[in-house]
Amino acid sequence: MPERLITDIGGLPAEAIPKEEVPQLFWEKHMIAMFNVLWSKGVFNLDEFRRAVEATPLDEYKKSRFYDRRTDGMTDLLVEKGIINRAELISRTQEILRQGLPRDANT
Repeated sequence: MPERLITDIGGLPAEAIPKEEVPQLFWEKHMIAMFNVLWSKGVFNLDEFRRAVEATPLDEYKKSRFYDRRTDGMTDLLVEKGIINRAELISRTQEILRQGLPRDANT
């Protein structure tokens, strides 16, 4: 039998599933919109996306949140396909963080 993927947790012991409603943050809504555009335009398909998310190292996967993993997977695919340059992305992200985020960026 092949080794389990990091998303294959069926039958393993786990904590209780949280049942409270958690509203999406502004950036999470934008991540979903970006995913939908890229997918509908054929930039990547669901199998590629799942592979990218599941390629996350186990420790990093466990520490990250749902939307973080998906953002990282989407970014990895865009870099893999040569659509964006990782060094440029890092540089631009650092510049935005130096300038500070808008007050409503987390709502």
